[in-house]
Formats: sequence, structure tokens, C-alpha cells
Amino acid sequence: MIARLDTDDPAITRDRERLAAVRATRAAAAQNYFRRHAAEWDRIRKLHVAIPPSKRRSAPRSPTSRSGRCSISAPATGRMLELFAGEVERGLGLDLSLDMLSLARARLDRAGLKHCSVRQGDIYDLALPRDSFDVVIIHQVLHFLDDSARAIREAARVLRPGGRLLVVDFAPHDLEFLREEHAHRRLGFAAETVAQWLEAAGLDVLRQQTFPPGPEGKIAVSLWLARDPRIVLAQPAAREVA
Repeated sequence: MIARLDTDDPAITRDRERLAAVRATRAAAAQNYFRRHAAEWDRIRKLHVAIPPSKRRSAPRSPTSRSGRCSISAPATGRMLELFAGEVERGLGLDLSLDMLSLARARLDRAGLKHCSVRQGDIYDLALPRDSFDVVIIHQVLHFLDDSARAIREAARVLRPGGRLLVVDFAPHDLEFLREEHAHRRLGFAAETVAQWLEAAGLDVLRQQTFPPGPEGKIAVSLWLARDPRIVLAQPAAREVA
């Protein structure tokens, strides 16, 4: 339907301009939020929910088991890089917020993780070559975005044949205060919604699992694991994960 619209129509042109302005305003609000709260991000996470320790063994925690190169798109305090550091040959963390990246670099330095690094990046345009990562992890990012499906398509683009994409985000909930106080655009995602986005991006969904809130949590967390269906013709010499 969008393709059939008259792009020269003044009303449509104006609507597109207003949409771009709204998206820019929301993006700025999100960046301001992370700038204000970067230093206390790990504490803020506890207001949401973590996968209970007793459940972690059953989660698809190791999408990196066959990979060396991993890219992680997340509010980059470096926590996810720390978690997977022992399973990858090279890890790259991406975040748009310079404040979050500063914290991540400090964390990686303290942990002595020389094979992991972080850099500024736009989840809609990763500025990375096609087919460049064995694993991509999108951790607690989609609920901040206006166009989650687009972010998944971009993540799928940089996956190598046979590569895996792990998405971690909230299940549907009704905590409206998270919109204003924590810059959330979406109050969680239905399992089938993210699965459809993954399939539309050309990936095969291997697993979906939802974990109920732990004793201190208020929101359930869902995970989706998907794979690029292309056949691996040759094993790369050095594998990386993002």
C-alpha cells in the first residue's frame, strides 16, 4: 500500500516530514535517557527482570558454541560481552550512546578482555560488511525502538551462512510508567511477533522461550534463537561474534 502512494502529494510529503520529526525526537529522548542514567544502568536493570539463576542453564545461552566472531547490540555496559567472552575469539559491542560505551570500555579493561571491544554504532545501520559475524545478539534493545523489524533485518544482513541471531527482550506487560520514566517505546513483545520478524528477515526460528519474573522482577523475559539457513561452504579461519 505504501508503494502505491503518490510521493508528490503535498499531504503525504508533510506526513513523512512529521513522521521523521517524531522519530528524531524519540531518538533524542532515548539518548538523553541513557546519558542521564548510564552510570547507574546495572542498578536500573534490577527494576526490570533478570532470568532467574535457576533457569539460566535451560536458556539458549550459547549461540556462540560454533562461532568465534560475535556482535552484541545492547545498552553497552559490557555485561553481555563479559558473559560470552569465554566462548568467542573476538567480540564487538555496539551502542549509540557514548556514555554507555565509556562504561563498557572500563568494564572490559577491568576484566582484562583484550579480545572484546566496543564502538559507537546505529542498530539500523551497523556499518559492518554483509556476512561478517557468526553470531549477533540483540539484548534488551527492541523495546526502545520505533522499527524493531528493521533492526532485525539489519542484524540478519551481517550474519554469515549458518550464523545465529539471539534476541532477548521483554514479554508483553502493562507497566506504563516505563514509557515516560525509562524511554520504552514498546511494552514487551508477543512471541509470534518477533518470530515473524525473524522469518521475514530470512532466518529460521530454532527456539523461543519465555521466563517468568524472578522474586525481584516484575516482567517476564523472552528469548528467540534463529539461524541463517544458508549452507556453510567453508569454515572461516577466525570466527567472531557481535
